[in-house]
Parts: sequence; C-alpha cells; structure tokens
Amino acid sequence: METILRIIAGLAFLAFVVGMINPAVVKCKSRGKAALIYLGVFIVCVFIGAASMEDNSSIENPKAETQSANTVAEETSTEIPVLGIGSVYTMKYSNADVKISFDNVQVKRIPNNGINLILYLTIKNNSNDTFFISNCDWKLLDSDKVEIEDAGIYDPMFGDFMPSTFFFTTVEPNIGKKENVGYSVKEETYYLSINGKVIAQIPLDKKE
Repeated sequence: METILRIIAGLAFLAFVVGMINPAVVKCKSRGKAALIYLGVFIVCVFIGAASMEDNSSIENPKAETQSANTVAEETSTEIPVLGIGSVYTMKYSNADVKISFDNVQVKRIPNNGINLILYLTIKNNSNDTFFISNCDWKLLDSDKVEIEDAGIYDPMFGDFMPSTFFFTTVEPNIGKKENVGYSVKEETYYLSINGKVIAQIPLDKKE
C-alpha cells in the first residue's frame, strides 16, 4: 500500500512540474489546471501515506497479556506492563519492523548503596535499512519521569563504571545483534520509554 502511494505521489509531482512548464504534455489546457489536478493528487497521497504509518508498536510480556503501545503509554502504573526476562518490544521500522528482546534484567548492588541496573538485549532488525538505536528515542525515566543517562556496567576490579557505547548501537539490515545497557539507579520505580511512549515499568523498589 505504501509503495503504491509513493509511486502515485512521485508521478503526480512529476506531472505537476512538467505541467508548470508545458501543460499540454500532461493533457491540461492551463498551468492552473495542471497544478490543481496533479498537486492535489500529490497532497492526497501524502496525507493517506502518513495516516497509514501509524505506530503499531507493542511490548509482549510472557507473564502478562500483550498490550498495544497506546495502552501501555497510559501514565497509571497499573496499566504499564512490568519489564521482565523474555519481554519483547516490536516497533515498525522502514519496510518491516525491529524487535527488541529483553534476554535478562539484572540488578546488582554496588558500593555506597548504589544499584547497577543492566538490560541485556537482542535487537533483530527485520527491515532493509540499518537501524540506529539513537533514532528510536530510547530513554530510561525515574519515578518523576526524569531521564536517566546510561552509565554502563560497573566493574568491581576497576571500582567504576565501564564507558557505555549503547547510544551508538547500529544493527545492519535483516540481522540480529546482542547489546547491553547499564544505569546507575536507586530503589524506586523506573520507566522505559521508546519513541516517546512509556512501554514498560521496572519497579526496583519492589525487588527483594
């Protein structure tokens, strides 16, 4: 459907340009008529194409029913699924989709009563274009919905967090890639946001 609309829009725009030069070529009596017809078709195709590209992303939790992104975006914590091992988030991307599987969710105690939250991911790019994690607006938010920067994974040998390169993650077309991202957090509920929507909660204050 999207491909057909792109072709029609492209041809309509081309006819519009030609009609502005020589209306007779596109079988119109005047430039005004050529603009009215072909520019109108182009605009209609653009609007239909935009409407058909609604975000149908969702997160699947093996311990709960699958919920659409529109549902989990609600701000009440009871309606936001808990992120767990085996959760899968699917987002539309290019001509197909990208699936992010959460292989493991670890919470490690570090010195000074700190916590290192580590998400182990498998990112499967099913599209024909390179996927950039920076383009999906990946964010971890605290209980006040303030963004938490990724800190990396704490290395007890060095006594510090190892530098994170998660923001620069890319996945080539039609392949998968293992990645991890770590955060320095506290005992409270956190929220994972992708593409501007809260897709899951991580209630660290409820962990033993």
